[in-house]
Amino acid sequence: MYDSEIARHVTEFLPRTEPVVEWYDFPADFPPQFRRSGAFDERHAYRLRDVLVSPHTGLTWLPGGPILEESYGSLIRSLGWGDIRHEPLLRARRLSGGPIIAFAPTGYYHWLLEVLPAAIFALSIEPEALLLIPSRAPAYASSAAEQLVGPSRVVRSDDIVHVDSCVMAAIEPLSGFVQRAEIDRLRAAFASCRADTETIYISRLKDPRRALSNEADVERAMRAAGATVVYAQHLPFEEQRALFANARTVIAPHGAGLANLVWAHRAELVVEVFPAASFNDCYARLSRNLGIDYAYVVASPADEGAGVVPVDRLTAALDAVRFGNRG
Repeated sequence: MYDSEIARHVTEFLPRTEPVVEWYDFPADFPPQFRRSGAFDERHAYRLRDVLVSPHTGLTWLPGGPILEESYGSLIRSLGWGDIRHEPLLRARRLSGGPIIAFAPTGYYHWLLEVLPAAIFALSIEPEALLLIPSRAPAYASSAAEQLVGPSRVVRSDDIVHVDSCVMAAIEPLSGFVQRAEIDRLRAAFASCRADTETIYISRLKDPRRALSNEADVERAMRAAGATVVYAQHLPFEEQRALFANARTVIAPHGAGLANLVWAHRAELVVEVFPAASFNDCYARLSRNLGIDYAYVVASPADEGAGVVPVDRLTAALDAVRFGNRG
């Protein structure tokens, strides 16, 4: 903002979240890779003019000038697992009207916990704004966009758009840490809806790259124990919200379906299965932030798939809930 060539594109600068440290109270016997705290910087939203915006990632940049890092999260993300360096080379077209808000479907986890709350805040600043999504956006993004603003205010484009006016709320730079204020923002924006299912097992059987090696066996055991087996990636956005809003127990291999814990108003226990070769504590921290008891199981290595999980460990977790011996 000290650079006049950048500042002239910013018409208003608005506070979005306060700086805060949040704590995650894991049991003392959990290993140290379960991080016990997260520090969140103050974040802002901006009214911008004469900028280019990607419908695919939300990346925003100035004509012939720099990328606005806050539109995407961080330099680490943009140069690493979410490389976007090619986007300023793509075809751009002028888009009249507006202002617009990017609603990029950057994978379900990142869309739900990062893009969606940012868009909700941006709409609180500019309630009549248009939401920008790709023409072939996933059903979850299209459905949520239409619920938020109505079909007539959803703009679909596969080209980069050059707009006169844009509202950009900064994306959380450290992916995997979700501030409690963002969870509250999500819950306030969508009416509570409930299904009749109280115990859920989120299967990865239909995702061969990520499925457990004995996923079919786990599914059978979960059904026998009274759980409902779901394939979250095949469910409409509204149905995912309804299932989790009523769930008391959620069991799942590590994956984006667990991001739906933000809708779990009644949940008491989450049991997560970590693949044999990787670890990510994002859902553990999300569970504790929501006051949900959390347990985990680590799969054993296997020649194929994400590893073999001991089925008896998962059924024991369900039995503990059923008979009131959860500890």
